[in-house]
Amino acid sequence: FLSKSGDCEDFSIAKYYALRALGFRNEELRIVVLKDRIRGIGHAVVAVYDGDGDIMILDNLSNVVLSHTLYQHYIPQYSVNETARWLHVAPGAKLAAD
Repeated sequence: FLSKSGDCEDFSIAKYYALRALGFRNEELRIVVLKDRIRGIGHAVVAVYDGDGDIMILDNLSNVVLSHTLYQHYIPQYSVNETARWLHVAPGAKLAAD
């Protein structure tokens, strides 16, 4: 990966573990798999909970770290860290098991 590059999942995993090595706690980090409405494809990013109530997004498509509120074209599908996983469902949405 480091010598030949990779896709968004590879970058997200590498960033996640680099942040862990720098001292970020597992609870502060998530790898988020989402739908990019502009490009119409799946994508992965790292979400960092900053302690002030905001969630910062590390995206391999940009060198800029921005608040999740500025990514209106990203629709989170699910997220994971080392100990948990989350399914992102819109309020009132019906699941297949309903």
